[in-house]
Amino acid sequence: MEKPRAPLPTFVLRSFSSGVTCIKYDLTDSLRLYTAEQQGSVYLYNLRTRLPILSLPNAHTSTVLGLNQSIENNKLITFSKDGFVKVWNEQGQCEWDYQTHHCSFSNSDIISPNLIVVPIGSDNSMIAALDYQCSNPIVKKFIPISTEINNGMIMKLRVFDNRWLFVAYENGSLKVFDIPTTKQIDSYQITSDHEPVTALDVICNTCLCGTTKSDLISLDFSLLKLQPTSTFRQIEMPNAGTSFIRCRPNDGKLIAVAGWDSRIRLFRRETGKQLAMLDLHRQQVNSIDFDFHTKQMACASEDKTVSIWDIYNDDNNKTKTNS
Repeated sequence: MEKPRAPLPTFVLRSFSSGVTCIKYDLTDSLRLYTAEQQGSVYLYNLRTRLPILSLPNAHTSTVLGLNQSIENNKLITFSKDGFVKVWNEQGQCEWDYQTHHCSFSNSDIISPNLIVVPIGSDNSMIAALDYQCSNPIVKKFIPISTEINNGMIMKLRVFDNRWLFVAYENGSLKVFDIPTTKQIDSYQITSDHEPVTALDVICNTCLCGTTKSDLISLDFSLLKLQPTSTFRQIEMPNAGTSFIRCRPNDGKLIAVAGWDSRIRLFRRETGKQLAMLDLHRQQVNSIDFDFHTKQMACASEDKTVSIWDIYNDDNNKTKTNS
């Protein structure tokens, strides 16, 4: 019997000079994709021509860890390992920057309409909400409740519904903060051996966590308290290590998980059933994003490429997920 054909991408962008660390579909145009590199460059690609239409080769002096877009005023926000968070206009001009004096592996996120959430300072566990329109930009601070256990570095963070901030730490703990009050409202130890949480996403009151181990963990937050999800508690991955997790935003049904083995696996969120495996990249995949309108998926890799996938159900030339 003929083996099923391996899924293939729609196309691959290959014009990068270093590993691609972040990608973000332009919220105003599905045919445009922001990309950022290890060496600090940022580009906006036209996916029709597959060429950059905006180039910021010296956006940062080190690895870009976060790409966000403020839809209200169409600003691009970048956050780098060099400690700077920057705000860019449509012409590629930097309108504001702020030195956080922080160096970790964490991404950034935004609270609409104009607050930027980033780790700050030499205290590894502190996070701030910055308002780039204020003379004193620090308007909120999120500090975990003090315990005898050191949280370690902030690994990942995620704003959910503009109401809650989820933060994963180096010691394997996950903490949830109420954004209006900045108070910590819950904490959950993801890893029993205090290994770090390496990937995080939150959608439909479900928090998904990847670790250095081979498991993917799902927590329910519908009652404002973290607890294992009843229908999908834990998935055992074939190989250890998760580098990135992203849920499809328009319906929350599909989870894309990037492993340290360079493969991307697609799962059904409700059941944890694996639907497909994408084995294109030769090095670790650092970032995944879905376009809200087209269901297209982009994957950025350490191998200096970005792959573009069409996630459909009824075309043999597309990646079939039955989702």
